Amino acid sequence: MSNVCQSSAMAEDPYNPDYEYIAYIDESGDTGLSKVLGVDPHGSPEWFTLSVVVIRKSEQASLDRWISDMISATGSQQIKDLHFSRLKPLARTAVTKYMARLPIMCFVICSNKKNMKNYKNPRVEAAMMHVVDWFYCWMTRLALERVTHFVWRSSMQRFHMPKRVKIIFSERGQLKIGQIGAYYEWIRQQSRADNLWIKRGDLQWDCISQHLIDKDFHKNLAGLKLADILASSFNAAFDNKQSGPCDPSYAMNLRPVVARYKNNASGIHSGYGVKLLPGWSGAKMTPDQKVIFSHYGYPKELWQDGKDWRVRA
Repeated sequence: MSNVCQSSAMAEDPYNPDYEYIAYIDESGDTGLSKVLGVDPHGSPEWFTLSVVVIRKSEQASLDRWISDMISATGSQQIKDLHFSRLKPLARTAVTKYMARLPIMCFVICSNKKNMKNYKNPRVEAAMMHVVDWFYCWMTRLALERVTHFVWRSSMQRFHMPKRVKIIFSERGQLKIGQIGAYYEWIRQQSRADNLWIKRGDLQWDCISQHLIDKDFHKNLAGLKLADILASSFNAAFDNKQSGPCDPSYAMNLRPVVARYKNNASGIHSGYGVKLLPGWSGAKMTPDQKVIFSHYGYPKELWQDGKDWRVRA
């Protein structure tokens, strides 16, 4: 790190660090694993989808206008608030097409839970007994590996030094920011010791701060409404058990703003902007569920290229 970077870091308030990006995180489905649709006749949803919408801090003032314009694009006088599950098909098409033109970057982690029924993670449970929902924490880790990589590359291009991202979660059940922060610190310590349990990925730690992690309600922040649209659009593309027949059109509309490695027109979505778990063959999807993932590049995905997109500063 240069002397200029060091001086800047020393002058900064460690409890109120600066940032240049904001990541809004929402989800569709739930993390229940005791009974899972697709294995059991009744149970939690087959899929859990985590979505992240990243904007530049300079665009924050535009968020409310974007949402207002998206509501106007539906042509409905009855819609007062954007919540994807309450929109009719034509309105869903209108808002996803509008969203695809915004200066945002989108990431989705899509977990088919059939192979995880009753699974427990003894390493996390032994090390962090106070973590209420290790599965949710793990999904956010996978998302932030990709998000912080994008932020690192973007900030190096814009500022010639790493900049931080503020992370805002949509309020849910037992979500506790302190627990999520403790989970990331546990991962950070593994990373520093070069002893990560999951060897293929890592966060760009100079792009995040424990003091830039927060949560809020969907109704309060326009950025969380965008994250809801992203998660629900993809859920509609592969959930054929609760939401009716698969409709991939909404998620396909979002293709222009779904992240590619290395963020260029020839880059690859699969494994980066769109991550499928447990993988193309492991998910055991029906043909209609495969359509959206094929659209985004599967069965080929990032790791099969032998590329490692982690950046070492």
